[in-house]
Amino acid sequence: MKTNYLNNNIYRLITPPCVAILVYLLMLLIFDRLAEISNNFSPEELIFLMAVTAILFESYRFWLLKTDRLRLLKRNKLIKFSVIYAGSFLITVGLVYVLFATYFRFVIGINEFSSELIAFLIIFILVGILFHLFYLSIRFLDRQNSLLLEKEELNRKSIEFELEVFKNKLNPDFLYESLESVISLIRKDEVEGAEEYIDHLALFYRRILGNRYLEVITLEEEKLKIDEYIKLRNYNYSDNLIVNWTLDEIKNVHVVPNMILQTIQLIEYSQQVDLNTKLEISIEDSDETILFRFLSSERLIPLPKFEKLKESIQKTLTFYTDSQFEWQRVNNRIQISIPKINIED
Repeated sequence: MKTNYLNNNIYRLITPPCVAILVYLLMLLIFDRLAEISNNFSPEELIFLMAVTAILFESYRFWLLKTDRLRLLKRNKLIKFSVIYAGSFLITVGLVYVLFATYFRFVIGINEFSSELIAFLIIFILVGILFHLFYLSIRFLDRQNSLLLEKEELNRKSIEFELEVFKNKLNPDFLYESLESVISLIRKDEVEGAEEYIDHLALFYRRILGNRYLEVITLEEEKLKIDEYIKLRNYNYSDNLIVNWTLDEIKNVHVVPNMILQTIQLIEYSQQVDLNTKLEISIEDSDETILFRFLSSERLIPLPKFEKLKESIQKTLTFYTDSQFEWQRVNNRIQISIPKINIED
């Protein structure tokens, strides 16, 4: 717990006089009529009450700081609070009795002051309770705020980690399939085709690794990567995977690295595309979003990684924008909307 407010000089200077004034006014109301308060007001008595309050508050502060450092009390909150209140009660009774007895006997010269002493004891015991309730409320709020800050920090680190994973992700399934394609081409004695395939694969991963330290890239850079990806996939699909770009200003549109690529992979996971089934995707510009449109040919059961990748795309977008990743069906076509990333000067 943070107890900085207990050590704050402004708090320590302002609080005792304010409390002393309230206590003094309360005592005047108890022992005098309201109309006589102005006549019976004594600056010396008020100054004395300020001194008593300051001594009490400093004693409370010392007691709270000491009990907060005791390891034995940290294990059991009930025992700790009992010790705090018991000690504070004894401090209040002891100091109030000594200070007021001294004041009444040696300053004012009164020997009979039991009623006044009892009244001051009751009031200062209540003041002590309020002081410690304020301390406990600050302690509780500070603990809650600390937990919220820790949670926010963990969420922030989690999002940053997921973002890094998203940007640097090397799809192991795709890499495995690519190696199988190379082996298949070699076994068919298509050496030139295998070399060409390896060149496209190397260039594809080179572009992925080249973007791994960037938070955003232009759509033009993302398109170069996707062009290589489409060439690689079409070795297995016989050119049945088609991506048509109808965006004008791709140099000025910014996206998260791999966002468009993984959206295309998401479409692959949910739609039929093979040697005999064509999948044609149109990528268009629409104000603040990038639109994907294609004729629906959904698999009966989407690949297991479909939902996971969809969730990953949405989580990555939350790092940059409040806009949502949207997947909509319009008649027999599917439309996907991805918000553009606005780069502020």
